[in-house]
Amino acid sequence: MALSVNEAIEKAKEIIAIDLQDALKVSAAQALGSHVVRESSNTGSLLRNIRAKATPNGIEVSFPFYAQYLEYGTGIYGPKGEVIRPKTAKVLSWESGGKRRYASYVKGMTPAPFIRPVMHQKFIKIVVNALNEAFSEVELN
Repeated sequence: MALSVNEAIEKAKEIIAIDLQDALKVSAAQALGSHVVRESSNTGSLLRNIRAKATPNGIEVSFPFYAQYLEYGTGIYGPKGEVIRPKTAKVLSWESGGKRRYASYVKGMTPAPFIRPVMHQKFIKIVVNALNEAFSEVELN
């Protein structure tokens, strides 16, 4: 069955959303794998919470709030360029390797971008492939 142009556009948006979500998850997995970052059960899973969906206005992409820390880094490696110090307590405290750790400050985490590489290097190819696939089913009169 042939698609109308409007149906093909909607199909292309669905394909773009699926392929973009997949590409972002692969890129995030690579970024996490190259980084000394362990996701704990209380922060949730970055990969599970990367979502892309077609909407009437385009494609909506969402990430957990902490994706920005992986993308841009934190502390001296992040946008502020300053060590991380406690705001109200005397020391920072966290659990790592089954042990409680304490520090008066930490340097932070180097960036491991996963969003920008996909958008800069893969997005156009994703869109072109989706348009080719969707419009291959359009019957022009």
